[in-house]
This record gives sequence, structure tokens and C-alpha cells, in this order.
Amino acid sequence: MAIRPKQHVEPEPAQAPKAPGVPSTVPSTVDPVKPAGVGDSEVQTMGYPSKLMAPDLAKSIVGLLICGVIALIPEMLAIIQWTSAGLALLFVFYFARTVIRFQSKIYVSEYGIRLSSLRGGTAFAWPELSKFRLRYFSTKRDGNKGWFELTLQAGDAKIVAESTLDGFDDLLEISRDWAKDNQLLVDDVTRTNLMRMDEAETLVKAAASERKHGGIN
Repeated sequence: MAIRPKQHVEPEPAQAPKAPGVPSTVPSTVDPVKPAGVGDSEVQTMGYPSKLMAPDLAKSIVGLLICGVIALIPEMLAIIQWTSAGLALLFVFYFARTVIRFQSKIYVSEYGIRLSSLRGGTAFAWPELSKFRLRYFSTKRDGNKGWFELTLQAGDAKIVAESTLDGFDDLLEISRDWAKDNQLLVDDVTRTNLMRMDEAETLVKAAASERKHGGIN
């Protein structure tokens, strides 16, 4: 389900009890993603694909086993053992981080966003968005290969998503639109990365159009 970020519709506010002593039917906690009257079909569920997580899990397990074995060899030099032990701990951290990311789900609607993971969850309504940041991490010196990291924050609530997330483009579009609506100031790095993504999208569309017209001819 593709979200239309330009069509912002504010949910109808809940009505207060008409008289004191009458119990309210409104729940104490309101889901910002699914306020009253919003159905499941209006919420997009995003997650990290298993085909991308599997290689990271395999790398962390292999690295942990290799470093762990080296650290436990009695005849090995102490400095090598301690170095291997330190690397093993890093692989443990990497493995845990990958598992948490793989299990995490992000729920998005026109009204808000919610993150659910092994570490807990957090949520906020889009009008509460107070920070929008986009970073790029390169895996090569030329910067041609890497991933984007989107950080969204509202007060103490913080949600971070990587570009490997299924639905990342939709999330970026709607959060970017709300950042404009909320008149947020973005830093120069975020502005540059947004321009980079816009250019990449333009190139993809141009290539697709060229293939289409080429096939017709």
C-alpha cells in the first residue's frame, strides 16, 4: 500500500464526556499510527528483507567462530589472543544488532509512525516530528556504493531506518513532506543527500523510459 504524503488528513478529535462522573470510552493511550476510525488497510508495514539480513548474520557468526577459536588457543601470543577476543566481542555486537534490525517492524500511515523491535518500541504522530536527518555511509572510497540512514525524532522518541528497509522510499517521501509542513530546518549534509537521491531517482526514471521506448522501436 503506497502512502500519499501530500494528502494529510487530521484525525477527528475524541469527544470528552458530556458530564462529570460519566466514564469516557476513549482509551488512555491513542495509537498515533491508527487513531480512531483508521483501518489496517491505511497502515503500511515495513521490514528488512531476510535475503539481505542472512549474509550479515553469516558473516558475524563466521567472524565470531574464527576469532573465538584463535583467542582460546593456548600457544598463541597473548597480544593476538586479546585482539581476537576484542574482535569476537565486536562480532557479537554486530550479530545482536543484525538480529534486532531483522526483527524490527515500522508501521507508517498518514497520521504517524511506530517502531516495534526486541528493544521495545516507540511512536509519534507526524505533526510532532521535530528532527529530520539523512546520512550516507559509503563502503567504497569513490562513494558509489553504500547505504542511507534516515533519523526521525519527536522529543525523546527516535526512529532510525536504513535504506535496505522495504518501503524506505515511501517512508522518506512522507517524512520529508512532513518535515516541510512542520517547517523543520535540515543540515547541509541532509540537504545534499536528498539532492543525491533525487538525482538517482531521475536517472532511474530516464533509464526506464529509454528502455521502454527502445523496446517499442
